[in-house]
Amino acid sequence: MRWNDRHAQNIATLGHLCGVSPGYWDNLGNRHETSLDTYQAFLSSMGVPWAEPERLEEEIRRRRRQPWERLVQPVTVVHKNSARGRLVVTLASDTPGLPSNWQIQGEIQNRNGETLIWENRTEGTAVLAVRPRGRGFRSRLALPLPAGLEWGYYDLKLQVRGTGPEETGATLLIVAPDRAYLPPCLAGGERLWGLNLPLYALRRPGNWGLGDFTDLKETMSWAGELGAAFVGVNPLHPLMPEAPADPSPYSPATRRFTNFLYLDLERVPELAHCPTAQAFLASPAFEAAKARLQAADLIDYAEIYRLKRQVLPWLYETFLNQHGGPERPLTPRGEELARFVKSGGDSLRKFAHFLALAKYWGKGDWRRWPAPYQQPDSPAVADFVREHRQKVGLHLYEQWLASSQLADVQDQARQKELPFTLYQDLALGTAPGGFDTWANPGLFALGAAIGAPPDAFNPRGQNWGLPPIIPQQFRESAYRLFIETLRANCPPGGMLRLDHIMGLFRLFWIPAGQEGSAGTYVYYPARDLLSILALESQRNRTLIIGEDLGTVAPHVRRQLARTGIFSYRVFYFERDRNQHFLPPENYPRQALATVTTHDLPTLAGFWEGRDIALKERLHLYAHDRDAAADRAARDQDKKMLAATLSQRGLLPPSFLAEEALSRPCPQEVRFGVLEYLSQSEAALLELRLEEMLGLTEPQNLPGTTKEHPNWRRKFPLTLSQLRQHTGITDLTAQLNRYRGREEKK
Repeated sequence: MRWNDRHAQNIATLGHLCGVSPGYWDNLGNRHETSLDTYQAFLSSMGVPWAEPERLEEEIRRRRRQPWERLVQPVTVVHKNSARGRLVVTLASDTPGLPSNWQIQGEIQNRNGETLIWENRTEGTAVLAVRPRGRGFRSRLALPLPAGLEWGYYDLKLQVRGTGPEETGATLLIVAPDRAYLPPCLAGGERLWGLNLPLYALRRPGNWGLGDFTDLKETMSWAGELGAAFVGVNPLHPLMPEAPADPSPYSPATRRFTNFLYLDLERVPELAHCPTAQAFLASPAFEAAKARLQAADLIDYAEIYRLKRQVLPWLYETFLNQHGGPERPLTPRGEELARFVKSGGDSLRKFAHFLALAKYWGKGDWRRWPAPYQQPDSPAVADFVREHRQKVGLHLYEQWLASSQLADVQDQARQKELPFTLYQDLALGTAPGGFDTWANPGLFALGAAIGAPPDAFNPRGQNWGLPPIIPQQFRESAYRLFIETLRANCPPGGMLRLDHIMGLFRLFWIPAGQEGSAGTYVYYPARDLLSILALESQRNRTLIIGEDLGTVAPHVRRQLARTGIFSYRVFYFERDRNQHFLPPENYPRQALATVTTHDLPTLAGFWEGRDIALKERLHLYAHDRDAAADRAARDQDKKMLAATLSQRGLLPPSFLAEEALSRPCPQEVRFGVLEYLSQSEAALLELRLEEMLGLTEPQNLPGTTKEHPNWRRKFPLTLSQLRQHTGITDLTAQLNRYRGREEKK
């Protein structure tokens, strides 16, 4: 099929109406046009008809008419700080302009059930546009909303009476602030630093071979002693159920709940009243397993999953006997669980259904279940829930325990007077066979995946295997999933980092099973999503950080800055046109500075070229010359890095010698870079524990799954050993000269 065919041109037109970009510029300045095959693949994944010419043309007409046929759009966003919000409606009129003899009445109901009756005639109404329709017109009007609406979500129902037929409609009215939350300490000019670490990598004699919430609570105490302002962790989202093979926290089953593996089961109150669990934990077999898991350098997720899944049902049975179930609580503790389940609503209950079904069928991916169970609201699922109430209740219980232990962590941060309760990370998406895709039929494009376009680092592009949300369905659903996800991850009084925040503007879609070179961008309603983000940020007093690395259009960073979202600045990439490292004074104030990320080499690994050697050994280079080019570039980077630190007095001139540059990364270089960043204008500095310890191996190597132990590597020291590490103590004391809370102690 040629592009000059009418049918092919119509496919492209329909693709544009669905948000598909006609092409894009890569970060090397090359233009990539979207192919006909890509348009077809994306339309199919969205469930949009394109194969039959007549249906295709009707679909184009329908989508063009739709904004004029509806009284009101599914979502209306207004800003509290503007003079007065306006509601845009499109209604039938007998004349072009304001209709005669018309009246609009609305019921505005907030989430507390309070209702405001609002009537509007012509006062303050503006005509935005008019279009002929049949013998009359469709007029688009802007109506002034009632004054005094506070930030929040409102269900607005409309009824219009006039000379034409009565029209009704409904919209989710979102009254949002202009900017995200900025804590008073940063608004007052303070510059702070904090720790960042993968929770799963922490060692402690009491855990089961994987860092848990007790470890995190102890880390909060340690951070307070050091003068840190926050502790950041990897995403805490649940992995795919049933002994997950992929431990990546960035490919979870859902982003709305918590990974139960982080539970410290020995802190659960029911253990004291459960002889079965006590006997198991005291058995030689368990003690041997625990010792083996603790001693291992790599995490055995499957074994830890098996052990915790074995103990939890015993604890829940004890809870039921003592406190009753969520439907009939018998004690104050039972009532706590009942309140948690009620507040979690339909989403929490469905998540418990999902986990119970995964256990029953022995498959974590719902696409492998029998067909009657692949729809969350099917009669088969309802029958299953009735027959397996205790199995469903177990998962409600474990989420409650996780929520409680995580709240204890945040309480510890407050007790130690850290300015932030917790610094959480939000993954970009979820696994294709996970809970979010099961619970939201039709919302995700399961025939496509999110990724990144080809660049110098990845000539074939990156395919992350995460199904994208369909933009139009997203808006039709009133962004419910996005709102719930933010609420689940915004720690009150804390910080939230959004991985790949450019996804609020556009995502790089790739047809299923293909490389990144076959993909293109699909656009999203960024204004609406940023407004919701600002609202949830203000409601929870949560500072928002946007991971804005990679191919970022200039207007995206400007819009993020206007919304009060902090930029994420990585030392490796902060350079001028000549590739020299930017001086600390050139870092933006509204930013978090860091040396590296979970997807990049550690500083010691960068200095020693361990990432290049790993990619070479695993055959990740397309050509041998690419590895040689990377090594030559790295040698230049090391020289510039040493010269930059030396010029600021952070390294002696002797480090500029070739002999010094060829040695393993010394502590002076690592600590020099951290001190360099601590002098920056960025309001926040993130110290990753890997940099403080001089580790060379990355937590994740992009482009690998089983070839490298991604997300499995533990720290070499226990928490108690870390607290006694004089190098870390000396470093943080030095950093407190430039930023921190030392003077407040």
